[in-house]
Amino acid sequence: MVVKKLVVGITAPGSVVLIVGQLKHFKDLGYKTYLLAPSHERVFAYCKEEGCEHLPINISREISFFKDFKSLFQIFSHFRRVKPDIINLGTPKVSLLGMIAGFLLKIPNRIYTCRGFRFEHESGIKQRILIEMEKITVKASHKVICISSSLKELGFDFGIFNKEKKNVLVINKGSSNGIDLKFFNPHLINTSSKDKLAISLSLNQNFVFGFVGRFIDRKGINELFAAFCKVYELNSKARLLIIGSVEQDQVAKIDLLKEMQIHSGVIFTGPQMNVPLYLSLMDVFVLPAWWEGFGNVLVQAAAMGVPVISTNATGCKDAVSNEFNGILVKPRSVDDLYEGMVKLLENPELRETLGNNGKVWAKNFDSTIIWKGMGEIYNTAN
Repeated sequence: MVVKKLVVGITAPGSVVLIVGQLKHFKDLGYKTYLLAPSHERVFAYCKEEGCEHLPINISREISFFKDFKSLFQIFSHFRRVKPDIINLGTPKVSLLGMIAGFLLKIPNRIYTCRGFRFEHESGIKQRILIEMEKITVKASHKVICISSSLKELGFDFGIFNKEKKNVLVINKGSSNGIDLKFFNPHLINTSSKDKLAISLSLNQNFVFGFVGRFIDRKGINELFAAFCKVYELNSKARLLIIGSVEQDQVAKIDLLKEMQIHSGVIFTGPQMNVPLYLSLMDVFVLPAWWEGFGNVLVQAAAMGVPVISTNATGCKDAVSNEFNGILVKPRSVDDLYEGMVKLLENPELRETLGNNGKVWAKNFDSTIIWKGMGEIYNTAN
């Protein structure tokens, strides 16, 4: 039996969270699996857990001709040695360089997993350069997997995808890797652990709005804080629980973090491994992002039975069924976000309905559904 060789590629070590379980799944199906990624403890741990071979690269997220050429040579060398049957590359830089290398080496099945467009919050010449980079990546690919329908439409709007070709796909209802519904399961939450955590964070008898993600402008943190301050004035028992890493270089307002840290209603925990436990503390989950590739964390919250508020923006609106398991508001609108937060704060019956519906909605995004769709694409001749 011929063993197919599959290479999955990412630009940043942190992106391993976007492919958890994926390479183990395909290894179990008989593929020889590889991860093209920078050398990092998180990458090493992933490869050990998933049973794949690491193909190390030095790669920068930002544009640098000299560094990018060196990265291209590294990728080319790996591909020439491994001779993969399939490459599936996601995140912009590794996808661009990897698809160029794959095209030159005539790798038979080249797949670009489009997880979002960096140009969406840029302007001027940088935006034009990023758009052209996307076009090159797509041209060198056989197929493109868009992780949301709205992302696919945006690609058509900017002329990145060719409407005459049917090589741009969305698997089921979207997402890049699906959701592990066995992990994000409210029935597995230990009540004692939940109570202890609530006490340690001083959340007893409080109404908790929650946020999970990187602390950056694009996630809507400015609007979230402004809206929460208004909610807090209305009800001093409201709390804003923020889970995630702070990336100060992507926060334009220098004093924002300091203002939030001294606010008596805001609680920072930093990144956490047991995200389901923290989600279980939340009455309402809020992600007012300007755009996403796909709002994975919105589905994770839904799976935990937490009603959600997000925006009617690219990638966010695909992850929420508006008025079924959550509310979508206008991006960057503090007033709309405030109204949505107050609506759920004051309506426990609506929260219960949306929360219960979320468990149903989340079933559309089970990881096995996404992996099955990938397998079908891998086995389709180009």
